[in-house]
Amino acid sequence: MAAVPPEAWADVVRCMWRARLTEERLVRLYHQGRIFGGVYTGIGQEAIGAATACAGGPDDLFAPCIRNMTVHVARGMPVLDIFRQYLGRATGPTRGRDGNVHYGNLSNGVYTMISHLGAMLSVVTGGVMARRRRGLAAAGVAYIGDGATSTGDFHEALNFASVFDVPVLFVIENNKFAYSTPSASQYRCAHLADRAVGYGMEGLVADGNDVVALHQLARGLLADMREKARPVLLECDTMRMRGHGEHDDCSYVPKELAEAYAVRDPLRLARERLTAEGWLEAVAFDRIEKECQAEVDKGYHQALAEPAPDPATLTQGVYADA
Repeated sequence: MAAVPPEAWADVVRCMWRARLTEERLVRLYHQGRIFGGVYTGIGQEAIGAATACAGGPDDLFAPCIRNMTVHVARGMPVLDIFRQYLGRATGPTRGRDGNVHYGNLSNGVYTMISHLGAMLSVVTGGVMARRRRGLAAAGVAYIGDGATSTGDFHEALNFASVFDVPVLFVIENNKFAYSTPSASQYRCAHLADRAVGYGMEGLVADGNDVVALHQLARGLLADMREKARPVLLECDTMRMRGHGEHDDCSYVPKELAEAYAVRDPLRLARERLTAEGWLEAVAFDRIEKECQAEVDKGYHQALAEPAPDPATLTQGVYADA
């Protein structure tokens, strides 16, 4: 596998810091009553989206889920637009019609999320098929939680992609709980990736908090999948550090489990590994954090000053123009 250039590691770290700092601000805004919808964060599992989305090419397609802020920022979504979305501003991606996770930008290869319960897997599969028929060397990355692998949409998408050799990386973010239902009450296989054999595809298990190893794996996988078209099921072991949403105190999570993953914070692990390998200096890591904090502060204050939707525009976008 070709070495990852230093600037690529800086991009991965910047992606994680942008997502972490943006979501921490959104959490505070939610508890202040300033967010119009729910807030579902990926705090503690940023490595998965950053590692995979930063490995994508210009023609690739992505379907982020509710904990994949990293995918949005990695593919070019400005932090300003994220604050516009959550603050319900007329200038936002959904013009104030949606207050949280249902946004995207297909010009950057990111689908707007329909549902986090598996519906997007087939959308990415079809999109990749369409692009490849047009001669583009596209691959796809579709994200799903451990709980949503119990849905029929998961089965249908994986079976279809396998039968037609569609190069989609199906990423399971196994954070141990489907809302409050623990893994032991969801399935009996040792790993969810074990299900891959039933679809005739490769199944892999990775450390979802180690962004360095995961990015190296994703770069190699996606490059190979573009050349030798096929789907792959990748299960990433991780743990969310907040509730299912900010309305949830996650009191059902054993303290010992939460603490075991807290010490393996993906940003902490990234700093340790990248500086130890000499791939990113500590001073550069700190500089990126400060730059991202300034970007978040600026984006928030600008979005706050922008207007809410005009009620006169309520019916716009409901029907196609004649």
